[in-house]
Amino acid sequence: MRFAPTLALCLLAVPALAWEHTVEWRFQGPEIAGFRIITPDFEEDPELLEVSLSHQHYGDTVITIEADNGLGDCADTLSYAQGNPFVAVVLTANLNAQTMNGTTLVQCSTR
Repeated sequence: MRFAPTLALCLLAVPALAWEHTVEWRFQGPEIAGFRIITPDFEEDPELLEVSLSHQHYGDTVITIEADNGLGDCADTLSYAQGNPFVAVVLTANLNAQTMNGTTLVQCSTR
């Protein structure tokens, strides 16, 4: 009789490992006012990507993404898209990744 309540409590205490919290940004090439990559001071610190966006109706916005696994070719992708009216950029960040700081850039692509 004691086994069933104990088993139920153990199952409730296990975290949901399959849950993934992602955030996605989509914007056009002409909206990119600039971007910069900030390299970490310490080995454990993530790289930072800052993208400055400017839209005539919505104003200015800065997107900051930490990336534990590096940024790959994202700088090249943003350089290609900047000012190009025929290119859209998609940035996707995983905010609960299984990394040291829990954040990583999953996707940096054009469409």
